Amino acid sequence: MDESRKQFEEYFSKHCPDMTRANNGTNYSDPNLDICWISWQESRQSQQVIAYLTHQGSAVSPDDFEGGENEMHETAKREEWVPLVKKGGQ
Repeated sequence: MDESRKQFEEYFSKHCPDMTRANNGTNYSDPNLDICWISWQESRQSQQVIAYLTHQGSAVSPDDFEGGENEMHETAKREEWVPLVKKGGQ
């Protein structure tokens, strides 16, 4: 399960007791919850990740990697770091 889906389900499980999935796990059986999931995904796409917070509490940016932004994102995904975003991609 990707990190965004995990965060979504952790948050909404407090408010929606039925998190049953439909369509081979792509959607949720509750149409309202499905709309919330779609909105959640879109809100994440409108945010530009500019850095990550490591498990040790350090912020890292593309300048910290020889491979720049691509290497930063790959490492962050592998290490499960917390993204630091600039809202609206501005």
